[in-house]
Amino acid sequence: MKTRKEVSTQYPDIFKIVVLNSEGKWVEPERGKKFKARRYQRMRDGSLRRIKRSFESLAEAKVFRLGSPNQALDASASIQASEPQFSGEEMTFGDLLEGWKKNWLPTIDLATQLRYLKYERHFAFFLKEKVVDIDTARIDAWIAYVKRPEYLAGCHPTRTSFEHEFKVLRAILNYYSSRCNRNYRLPFLRDHLKMLKVREKPAVKKDLTVEQLRAFLEELKTLCLGTKWEAIYYLAVMQYAIYGRIQEAAALYFEDFDLVNDRLEVKRKAQWMRARGHEDRVVPGSKANGGKIFNPIPELALRVLREWKLRSGVRSGLIFQIDGKLITYRQIQHKYDQALARAKLPFRATHILRHAALVEAYSACADILAVQKLAGHKGLKATEKYAKVRDQRVAEVQRQMDEKLSSVFGS
Repeated sequence: MKTRKEVSTQYPDIFKIVVLNSEGKWVEPERGKKFKARRYQRMRDGSLRRIKRSFESLAEAKVFRLGSPNQALDASASIQASEPQFSGEEMTFGDLLEGWKKNWLPTIDLATQLRYLKYERHFAFFLKEKVVDIDTARIDAWIAYVKRPEYLAGCHPTRTSFEHEFKVLRAILNYYSSRCNRNYRLPFLRDHLKMLKVREKPAVKKDLTVEQLRAFLEELKTLCLGTKWEAIYYLAVMQYAIYGRIQEAAALYFEDFDLVNDRLEVKRKAQWMRARGHEDRVVPGSKANGGKIFNPIPELALRVLREWKLRSGVRSGLIFQIDGKLITYRQIQHKYDQALARAKLPFRATHILRHAALVEAYSACADILAVQKLAGHKGLKATEKYAKVRDQRVAEVQRQMDEKLSSVFGS
């Protein structure tokens, strides 16, 4: 009997097992294991090992993913075990940090977990202090400590602020306030955000006009076509066509395109782990929500799909692959940066295409609600940074005003 795994739309690392029935349809098996889950366990030598198990129910799979790697505990026992085993005013920040890592951190995306763990070294300043003693003055002192020249010498030379670390520190102390000591008042002030700056970030206007986009794509085409990197060129055009983040475009499947109903669902993202012991994979959802739907499908996206089908010969599964695998972020970033440099454009990284597409959309319609839907944002606040007016549009409006008002003042 043929079986396959389907990605869960709600839970990363949990897969639904389906079987092919006599009618040629993929259905849930009548008996046996119906879900497969995987998790990562840190070994004694510090390496990470991936563990897989199959289960009869989704509840068991969820508990395994967040619980013990050796057995699936029942749900109530798991919830009890996840509660902090310490509380009160005697708790040190070091105790709090360990409890936060054990109970709260596993509930978020794995890539984000790994990123947050990298920030842990910056909180050594607080480790032996009682949490209740961490007040506004201690936050001021911590910011002054990490901004010292000798401390910055051990950080990345391009660092401009400690905003990300500050965000995680807030999350840790908020965990203490909500779970361990309801009387604790978070010690953060609005002016702390300004204090976190190490140096001014170089101001680069993030935008590509259609002419600049064309120049970038021509250079990318020259770099990639006829080589093993061809998929990256088509990926770039697709990213622009769906106003997408690079991880959304890289995770598109042929099955996401419903050509009968002229409908495209962007519902997955590539998760590039960038950490030893972890594999890149495709998981459900997008960076901020469950995804977005295009109906009708953007014409440019259809053209890319058809041409890439002919060139690659692939007809199902992941659209963009290199050597049969998910393209890595480093591969994409390297080719994008090369093409941007060859086109003499002062940009780097991969988000520029999403930014440019959404700014172009706003320039075309001046409808921020429409741009919000194209972007897949939950709220308008995130969309506002794309609601830019280009200099050409300002000049055009001024010409229109000059013509309209030419008769107002005497000749």
